[in-house]
Amino acid sequence: MTTAEDLLLIVTDPVSGKAQLDSMKADPVIGGAHLLDLVAAGRLTLDGQGRRARVVVASHAPVDDPVLAQAFSRIRNRGRQTPQNAVTRLGKQGRKHVYAALVAKRQMQQRPAKALGIFPLSRHDVVDSARRNDLINRVRASLLHDQPADAETGPLIGLLSAADLTKLLVDKSERKLAKQRAKVIAEGDWASEGVRKAIQAAQSAVTAGIMVAATAGAAGSS
Repeated sequence: MTTAEDLLLIVTDPVSGKAQLDSMKADPVIGGAHLLDLVAAGRLTLDGQGRRARVVVASHAPVDDPVLAQAFSRIRNRGRQTPQNAVTRLGKQGRKHVYAALVAKRQMQQRPAKALGIFPLSRHDVVDSARRNDLINRVRASLLHDQPADAETGPLIGLLSAADLTKLLVDKSERKLAKQRAKVIAEGDWASEGVRKAIQAAQSAVTAGIMVAATAGAAGSS
């Protein structure tokens, strides 16, 4: 399972089948997840720090996962680029492609649904509820009970934090603590230096991408 697949799995409401990851956040967040997986796989690396950080292709070797391979193909022949540009390209139509992958892996099943009885809606039933529950429990344990993060939960927490989605997994009274802990976990020693730099860059890129999408949406509706 990729980070993007696990992320969609836990933010999809098991009752309504709706992704609690709206269209403005979806592409940047999925792009950030792909960036982290490609860094972990040795295909991309981060050169530099902070605003000077640039995404660089470290290896052109094929990627086994088809969705990651498709995303990688969009940037593998480009030169150095900002994390925001990389995340934007990696996450193009990301939610659609990742849901299709989850259906193909029988982690989810598409649910027929229409708005006003006319317009098709994207709704998915969670098939692998055991994995979803395990991921949520582990993320909650890290956010609320100081359980150390790992290679699966650490990236998820970093992305959920960047998109202000940790609130989906905790009670209202726990939100402040979860938000604070998420920031600490993203900078923790559970990850290698390369992955840690990638998480920091992905968080910044996701936040910037969401702001751009929100601004474009507001301008389009005015």
